[in-house]
Amino acid sequence: MKTYAFFGALVLSISVLAQAPSVSSAKIAMDRGDLVEAKKYIDEATTIIDGQAAETRNPKLMPKYFAYKGQVYYKLFKDEALTEREYLDVAAQSFADCIAAESGGKKRYSKESDEMLPYIAADYVTMAEHYNFNESDKTTAIKAYESAFTLRNSLGILDTLTLSYIGYLSQDVQNYVRAEEVYKQLIDMNYKNIMWTGILVEEGTRYPFPDKKTLDFFVQTERASDPERSESIAHEFYIQLLWVYNELSKEEDYDALMKVARAKFPHNDNLLKMELQSYLDKEDYDGALANLEEALVNDPQNALYLYNGGFIYHQKKKDLVKAHEYYIRAMEADAKYLDAVYMLGLMHIEESNVVVEKMNNLSRTAKKEFDQLNREKDVALAQALVYFEKAYGINSKDEATLQALREVYYKLAKYDDARRIMAELAELPAA
Repeated sequence: MKTYAFFGALVLSISVLAQAPSVSSAKIAMDRGDLVEAKKYIDEATTIIDGQAAETRNPKLMPKYFAYKGQVYYKLFKDEALTEREYLDVAAQSFADCIAAESGGKKRYSKESDEMLPYIAADYVTMAEHYNFNESDKTTAIKAYESAFTLRNSLGILDTLTLSYIGYLSQDVQNYVRAEEVYKQLIDMNYKNIMWTGILVEEGTRYPFPDKKTLDFFVQTERASDPERSESIAHEFYIQLLWVYNELSKEEDYDALMKVARAKFPHNDNLLKMELQSYLDKEDYDGALANLEEALVNDPQNALYLYNGGFIYHQKKKDLVKAHEYYIRAMEADAKYLDAVYMLGLMHIEESNVVVEKMNNLSRTAKKEFDQLNREKDVALAQALVYFEKAYGINSKDEATLQALREVYYKLAKYDDARRIMAELAELPAA
């Protein structure tokens, strides 16, 4: 038994001692610029160490091993010919392990490791930007941003900008649970970072850039356009979180957050529109109208708001007087607002239909009343025609307008015009 125990101890000692030459050889090879050889030696040391129980490892050797492994893999990552994405992960973990190994004593190797970690965090951000903007690989970009954020957090740095990118990209890849976590965290921190944004030419969407220099580069290379500098993006996180709640069907959370957001940013147009849509989705038309009236106080010539007010009064509240008033105001605010013009024509069509119904209910002997109603019908149709021809002037290819024109021309016995419109309808591309 003693012989067996001695033999076991001997094997263990040889194994521990074998680590040192591999680690030292890795350092020597690295210093002379032979990174392939350096990787071979440090990987040999890793194989030996990983095969040992933690309590059997040489505590004096471990900080040196971790430091050299971090240095080798970081140089490999930086080498254009040898780089691999995973090498940065290995370097980051090795430097962190070196710091932990010397946490209770003299910092012989960990001092340099401490100095390297901020550089690695910056490299993660650069990597994330590359995969996001150049490779359109948002999943890998998120992983890199997460690594940068976690690493900087371990250094006592709260990187809110990187955290915001994690939220945006998580939302893009439909990881709504992670996006919700991020946006709630940013809102709780009252984050107001100034942001540079531009429209990505390939995607056609506005996107946040890490800084003006990066945005300028993308504009110069014609990969982005319409650069903008925001004064504060605090409201954006409320908006994005609202979209996330909508995707997750969290109606109560959506309503509660909307109240907070509207109180905090009462003049934000996007929040107002989202609240309006929420009222419409729930068929709360009184709430929607109150929302529109509030919006019109600050923007009384907004044709979209006026049209929506007219539509609610017309189609939902059946208040034709108010509907006509709002449609007219929308048309006056924007003479080319097709929907408002069309709906004014439609209101006169509906008026003529009411008259026709009265005509149909008359007795055969009520000729005088019939003729009077017939004149009223033609007046209503003529008024409708004014608006539909105006709508035609705005967009001669709008199918709904063409259908309405054909009907009015036919009812007014303008058969040549009706045939012309029928021919134009036939030429429209199939839906």
